[in-house]
Amino acid sequence: MFRIRRSLNVFPRAVLATAVSAAWMLVAAPTRASNCANDSTGMIAITDLGAGLYHGFPGGLYGSGANARPAGHDAAGIAIANAIGPLDTLGQSDPNGRVVLISIGMSNATQEFSAFVTRTNTDAMKNPRVQVIDCAVGGQSADRTNTPTAAYWDSVRTRLRARGSSSAQVQAVWIKQANAGPTGGFPAASLTLQNNLGAIVRIIHDQFPNVRLAYLTSRIYAGYATSALNPEPYAYESAFAVKWLIDSQIAGEDSLNWDPAAGPVEAPWLSWGPYLWADGLEPRSDGLTWACSEFAADGTHPATAARMKVADSLLAFVQRDATTEPWSVNHGSVSVPGRGSDRPSLAVAPNPARGEMTVMFVAAAGERWRAELIDLAGRRVAELGRGAGTGFAQTVRWSARDADHERRAGLYWVRVTSAERHASRRVVLIP
Repeated sequence: MFRIRRSLNVFPRAVLATAVSAAWMLVAAPTRASNCANDSTGMIAITDLGAGLYHGFPGGLYGSGANARPAGHDAAGIAIANAIGPLDTLGQSDPNGRVVLISIGMSNATQEFSAFVTRTNTDAMKNPRVQVIDCAVGGQSADRTNTPTAAYWDSVRTRLRARGSSSAQVQAVWIKQANAGPTGGFPAASLTLQNNLGAIVRIIHDQFPNVRLAYLTSRIYAGYATSALNPEPYAYESAFAVKWLIDSQIAGEDSLNWDPAAGPVEAPWLSWGPYLWADGLEPRSDGLTWACSEFAADGTHPATAARMKVADSLLAFVQRDATTEPWSVNHGSVSVPGRGSDRPSLAVAPNPARGEMTVMFVAAAGERWRAELIDLAGRRVAELGRGAGTGFAQTVRWSARDADHERRAGLYWVRVTSAERHASRRVVLIP
């Protein structure tokens, strides 16, 4: 476990300023083709590394190589999530107000979160009282935003005002940060980033008084990078900065207390958001890969394909995580109602679908459910999935291209059946 302090400075400010200026100048320089030959580094995603070691340090998202939040920390986050409700711009409870989720970070963060904003604003499962605002800004790396007087924080407030919100209305934050032009190797560079992230979450607490939940994500793959902006292995190693920061809060260390009952609150409750690093074209255990074609010309910033991949991961996270689902999902529009109910029941996206779609619904915990595709004559065309309910939003992804039958364009119904309940949604399949 590493202890971080407000006063920790691994490098003198003058050296950092020089490194940052040099690194960010590379962005303005003529772009170079990505190093597409570097499609693997041999490093293991920390979710797959588990209790295994990277230069003597265990993997896993949390302590002891685990990828799940410790039970006590998880229960605390769920309790906070269940207490979140709409606020007005003065931060007062208001059923007609908003639950505001923002991003904090640099260029990759704003590019990815902007795609998430587009995705979530058209998502049938989204709580209509939730407002998602991108407040990440290109060039604003962790080493440039780690003081409360940094100009970046004024830009965050400006963006909130421009969207009719305020600092007092924000209740949840997604943070994705890195240091520009990192040096020093491992673990020194990760410790520096950890220290900067610690300063940032304290600033968030001080300047956004109603933020209760903060989710952190480390970098995506950077093996294709052709600049010193944030290449491998620093992108991979940024996960350790996030891991150590969260572990410090869980252990009750380093002035990161979130619990009023335990003393002065200095930070929001911290958790991992989606972990996005995979070793290029080498699939990690869940199949995630990063192709060179998904990146911009510098091999560092995400192109459209990578932005949408991150957006989809974020969307899945806020729909399913036990600390986001209570306030982010419109339960009235996705629950499976009793027979005869005229309430909206389930969501299917996209619709029309080009043979691939996601079915989203909620079934009671332990209740068996089945999802099917039905033609207009009432015949079952395909079984989309079956399982047991969790009481939370669940999704089934289906591709007609993988089905045993020939895919035909046309009008169908998606039906979810659960005990004595059922729900249907019309869907159009297009060629």
